[in-house]
Amino acid sequence: MLSTEEIIQIAESLLSERFGGQQEITETEQLSGSGTATVLRARVAPSPFLQQRSIILKCIPETGERLDDAALVREVVSYQFTTSLPEEVRPGPMLLAHDITRRILVITDSGDGDTFADLLTTTSGETRIQILRNLGQALGRMHAGTADREEDFDILMARMLRTHPETSDVNRLRDRALVFSIQVGLELLRDADFEIPQVVLNLAKEAERRLLTGHHRAFTPFDLSPDNIIVAERTHFLDYEWAGFRDVSFDIASVVAGFPQFLFSRPITDDEADVFIDAWVREVSTRWPNTKIEEELNLRVTAALIGWLLESISLMRFGSLTNTVFALRDSGLAPELTEGIRVPESAPELKEGEGLGDILRRASEGPFTQDELLVRQDLYETAEALSRFAERSKDTQLEIVAKFASEIAERVAVREA
Repeated sequence: MLSTEEIIQIAESLLSERFGGQQEITETEQLSGSGTATVLRARVAPSPFLQQRSIILKCIPETGERLDDAALVREVVSYQFTTSLPEEVRPGPMLLAHDITRRILVITDSGDGDTFADLLTTTSGETRIQILRNLGQALGRMHAGTADREEDFDILMARMLRTHPETSDVNRLRDRALVFSIQVGLELLRDADFEIPQVVLNLAKEAERRLLTGHHRAFTPFDLSPDNIIVAERTHFLDYEWAGFRDVSFDIASVVAGFPQFLFSRPITDDEADVFIDAWVREVSTRWPNTKIEEELNLRVTAALIGWLLESISLMRFGSLTNTVFALRDSGLAPELTEGIRVPESAPELKEGEGLGDILRRASEGPFTQDELLVRQDLYETAEALSRFAERSKDTQLEIVAKFASEIAERVAVREA
């Protein structure tokens, strides 16, 4: 792990190489959040080629998880892509410099705005409604403004993988793992004695397909987390470890579900979800007119909600994407997962405390650890949001989805003793 002084020295060198002169970084302060990463806000003297006065330095240490560590390549490419966009479309900070080998990013400062997590926790009523309306507008502008730029992103990614070929196979594996973790989630539900209706299986298959292809594709951070959404003069999205071009329904479903894998004391209500979706539709309907067809949009969002629920079950059960990948490979469910990709011969051992065992067991089969209770609460919120959303649809087949999701929510509901 690099020290703060080392990070500053490397960043000064990177900025000097990129913008000329001898860049000097001063007035650094450490920011919270971003997991194990060291994040610093600093000042730099403006120059004709570097107009910014305040910048962010981010150093992301290796975790030893190959699939996690390879995410830095995707994050850099995503920042390169978004930096090239017009300002009115750009979803977040601009990339000023980077060093993948030393795992350092230098980006522009989004300012001192509140996180979306804080705003949703501390506000209520019409204020919360307006916050979600603004989020729908921001996502819609990003989606509509990037929908025809996938080739640009692919060119940047191909160029980066040629420079860092050792990450090529792992990045391809990460993309496939997202798809196949849906299958793992289905198997875990079967193992927990759930009977899965055919309509749920069909929509899960549709979610898999839309992760890889589809008509409504645009740039998306995908793993939306409210503590990585900054609301200042504009709404900015941070952290692009999973960013790329996918069906935008997954972003919409993530918000409707109350952000899977992020616990809220006050989840998104039905009225708030409707306001958010309406604001998003107004931004994207010119590009995708069929988003104004309510029944069709509901089906797309429901499929994405099912995808989120199944992926969450997989990742929470096994503790990491790497463990999920090997669990799937060893199960024989998806032999195409590693086809044409070099991966280690054996799966890593599941360490003590890593992964959560049978998180879908009945309440009578407790007791549960504190971690299990938190995971079950998160799954409850996702399943319950899916049930409510499907139940409100006019499509009769979604009534079956609503009932099935309600059964999962009932299974994992955390009740006071």
